[in-house]
Amino acid sequence: MQFLERHRIFLYQNYLLYAIAFFIPLFPKIVPVLIIAFGVLSGYAIAKKYSRVEMSEISILMILFYLLHGVGLIYTENLPRGWFDMEVKLSLLAFPIAFVGFKFVNTTNFTQTLRMFMYGSLAAAAFCLAQSLIKVTVMDMGYYHLLTSRFSVIVHPSYFAMYLIFSILILMYIEWPLIHFDEPRLSARNVGVLLFLSLSVILTGSKTGFIMWAFVMLFVTGVLTAYMRHKWIPIVGFVIVSSMVGVIFENAPLLQSRIINVLEVAGSESVDPETTESTALRYLVYSSSWEIIQSQDWYGQGTGDFQLALDELYNERGFTKAASQHLNAHNLFLQTGLALGIPGFSMIVGIFLMMFIQGFRYREYLFVGFTLMFLIISFTESVFNVQAGVVFFSFFTVLLARRSANA
Repeated sequence: MQFLERHRIFLYQNYLLYAIAFFIPLFPKIVPVLIIAFGVLSGYAIAKKYSRVEMSEISILMILFYLLHGVGLIYTENLPRGWFDMEVKLSLLAFPIAFVGFKFVNTTNFTQTLRMFMYGSLAAAAFCLAQSLIKVTVMDMGYYHLLTSRFSVIVHPSYFAMYLIFSILILMYIEWPLIHFDEPRLSARNVGVLLFLSLSVILTGSKTGFIMWAFVMLFVTGVLTAYMRHKWIPIVGFVIVSSMVGVIFENAPLLQSRIINVLEVAGSESVDPETTESTALRYLVYSSSWEIIQSQDWYGQGTGDFQLALDELYNERGFTKAASQHLNAHNLFLQTGLALGIPGFSMIVGIFLMMFIQGFRYREYLFVGFTLMFLIISFTESVFNVQAGVVFFSFFTVLLARRSANA
């Protein structure tokens, strides 16, 4: 059958890869179906000896990390919660296995996959902005419908901000140095995309996203200033972008309050246990998680029992909002330490170290940027406890690791 011949199987795989990348930020519910189809084709390619089995060291560590959660089920009392956690984290196992029989058809497939993710992020941002503008202008709702979770209606604002920032990194990776004097239309398009992605990051209202975006903008400005002959251009560009952000903040008291709250919590000696503000709540959650880690067994609470331990301490300390919402650790490292103790914490640190080592070893700086970006958000979110985080991480970690090893 010609439609199952070697070249066509690899072609189908690459098309599915494009679809997964495109739909992660835009329509995440369809992604699991695409992953299954991708994995089936990989298995078929191996069975027919179209491709040999390939798995990076990082992929092996991801599988071991997932299996460690399976070990955590052994001493878990809340098994339904434990199995649910295993289901959420399934991408850590699925993507490394699905990629074992994958092969790029040509050298442009990797870049095209990155483009598809950026296009998906742009489409998602355009949809979010359109529905917000309709609410504000046509339905005469308040300006706050342009911000935070009312703007980011597809995924949580922090994760959407992460997608948008990674799209900025992709734009720089593909179109560097962004401004081409011999191609004014291309330069205008690049600048327009950069501004739209930046605007969308600000509208998410994500504090972590804003910090990551600011670092990226400072880095781009510094490198372009060193690279370009007309050094005033990137500096003026940075002034324009900064001014745009300043205008948004000046006219959006909700965004102002989020930054002010961070500064107030950082400068205060104590936090109200009944607070409902997100930054203050995180402080209470972090301190509770660390307190439990210090007193628990070396192997942790178990895959399904970490939330019970947190809720008990919340109630004991009178953290009413944290207890009522059953807040997790909101930190990947604390969350892993709670559930799996020293082995789990060591494993996740090892994964990040391997990602940095491989990125620098092969000079794949997009991989380094991705790792740094994900590391930053991992300090403020339990990124492996939601599909928006773990699917994104698993897909691009395996993809970038495969690319860097074969470059």
